Amino acid sequence: MHKILIVEDEYELALNIQEILINLDYDVVGIFNNAIDVLDFFIDGTADLILMDILIQGDLDGIDLCYKLKDKLNIPIVFLTAYSDQGILDRISKVVYDGYLLKPFTVESLKSSIYLALEKPHRSANSKPLPPTKNTLKIRDKGFLVPVPIYDILFLKADGLYTKVYTKTKTYVIRDILKDVLGDLPSSSFVRVHKSYLVNIKHINSFNSKELIIEDHTIPIRRGFYKELHQLTEIK
Repeated sequence: MHKILIVEDEYELALNIQEILINLDYDVVGIFNNAIDVLDFFIDGTADLILMDILIQGDLDGIDLCYKLKDKLNIPIVFLTAYSDQGILDRISKVVYDGYLLKPFTVESLKSSIYLALEKPHRSANSKPLPPTKNTLKIRDKGFLVPVPIYDILFLKADGLYTKVYTKTKTYVIRDILKDVLGDLPSSSFVRVHKSYLVNIKHINSFNSKELIIEDHTIPIRRGFYKELHQLTEIK
C-alpha cells in the first residue's frame, strides 16, 4: 500500500482528501499545514508521494518546501492549488514536480494524478532511486546554511579567492573561486560568458557582441562568444 503525505492549509479539505485516499486504498501517513512539520516528519518518517498545497502556513510556501525536499529526497510531489496566476505558474515551472491539480478537483482527476506520479518508470519498486535533482545552491551566510533556489540566481562574479552570487533580492559571498562553484550549478542553465562571470541564461534580457543585460546589471562577454550565446538563448 502506497504511503501519501498531505500538506494542506485547509484542515477540512485535508480530511476530505484523506477520506478519498483511504477509499482508494492509499495509506495517509500524515496531514500538515506548514513546512517545518513536514521537514521534521522526514527526519524519521517516509512517504511514497506528497500532495502539496502551495499557500501553506509559515515563511515557506509549498513551492519553497518542494525545493528543499527535492534536494534530499527522490519523492514524487503533486501540487494542489486554487491559484493559477502567471507568477505561481512561473515558479512551479522551475522546480521538479510530478503533477498539478487546480482546486476544486474531482476524485477521478486526483486518482489519475497520483497514479501517474507513482507509476513513472523510475518510481518502480524494482529500480534503484535516482539521485535527487539539485534545485538549490547551499550558501553559508552569517553562520547559517542558506539553500538558495537555482532559478533565483542571476549570475556569479569572480572576486579574487571568493565568488559573489547575485540573486533577485540579495548578494552572497562564497569562499570559493568561480571555477569550483561552476560544478555545483546545472550546465544547461549557467554559462561562463567571461573569465569573471557565470550567468543564468534564463535571466538574460538582451545582449550584443560585447555585453549582456540581466535586470540592472551589465556584464561583459568574451570575444567571439556572441554567436554561441545567440544559439544558447534562442533569441532571434
